[in-house]
Amino acid sequence: MNVLVLLAFLSSVVAQSSFKVHHRIFHPSLQPFPYAERGTLIITGHSATLQPSPSILDDFAAFFDLLQSLESPEHALYQVALGNAGDGQWDFSSVKVCHLHTISTDSFHLHFHDHLSTEPFALDYFVSPTPHDGSCPQLAKRKGKSQAIYTSPFHAFTTGGLSLNTTFFLKKPTAPPLPELRTPPPLTPEGEVVQPVPERSFLQKYWMYLAAVLVALLLSGGPEEEQPRQGGK
Repeated sequence: MNVLVLLAFLSSVVAQSSFKVHHRIFHPSLQPFPYAERGTLIITGHSATLQPSPSILDDFAAFFDLLQSLESPEHALYQVALGNAGDGQWDFSSVKVCHLHTISTDSFHLHFHDHLSTEPFALDYFVSPTPHDGSCPQLAKRKGKSQAIYTSPFHAFTTGGLSLNTTFFLKKPTAPPLPELRTPPPLTPEGEVVQPVPERSFLQKYWMYLAAVLVALLLSGGPEEEQPRQGGK
């Protein structure tokens, strides 16, 4: 049985699976825009890589044009989704478009049901650095081109997106440590806690030995008196 488990584990290590990664611009006040393919995610053992789609540069250009056409692009989100099904009901993660201005790294956190699974069921997408409070950075406004303060972050992302330091984290479930339970105290037939017997003092423990030593000293009497010398000397 152990051999079978070991073989299953080794096969999962060398097994390879691939999934499509999609992306789009999302605006909460508009109908969802269609996804475009960002690339192919290849998972091999405990590592993952993303092969960019041949049309990724065209997709970024289309996203940039879309942002310029929005009336309130400050609420736009950049979404990344994972899935092979054609229904578009994929698990996705979002970041603010305004956070793409100065990022140097992005990361995918892929979640699996168990250690032997090679198919992620969910993902989280993060970009760094981002403000701790989640606010958008204050960018310089250009007269007559207020939308540029929101489209310029995505333009910076699209021009350097392919050279980002992308990291993948494979999240396998882990069991929490078992709690250390105390042994319940003994109970009386009435359901009350049995009170411990109070510890005896030193005299209570050893009085019989002390009494025996005292009796022995009394029975032995004192030291013999010295006999007087004979001959007057």
